Amino acid sequence: MQTKMYSLALAILLSVGSIAGAAAEPQAAEPAKSCLSLWMIDDLDILDNQNLAFRMKNGDYYLNQLPRVCPTLNRTRAIMYRTPLNSLCSMDIITVLENLAGGFQPLDSCGLGKFQPATKEEIQRLTKDRKATQRGSDSGPDRD
Repeated sequence: MQTKMYSLALAILLSVGSIAGAAAEPQAAEPAKSCLSLWMIDDLDILDNQNLAFRMKNGDYYLNQLPRVCPTLNRTRAIMYRTPLNSLCSMDIITVLENLAGGFQPLDSCGLGKFQPATKEEIQRLTKDRKATQRGSDSGPDRD
């Protein structure tokens, strides 16, 4: 009888310990998405020539790193996309547009990557880092 009570107490302690250990382990990051619903996209921000940030209507953020640099993509240009679905997907192509007096001139077309979940803070940090890098490269070469 005493052995059974001891075994039961040990089993309870092990169970509690494994539950506490599981709670302390960090949860795995949300996996990247292949597609985002067009209806849920609230805003799109071009970070640089290879990164786009998407803000969703539910407050989620996603970062899309293009598989290759898109030479004419920058914050001052618009983009367009065509999709037969109600989703923007990693297999879709964006086209960079130059704003001219009478309309838009298509420039480069570039493929999208996967949509990686991000936080608002991560997007803001990337935006700040990109601006600082651009300011540094705009200042020209250092002179002694």
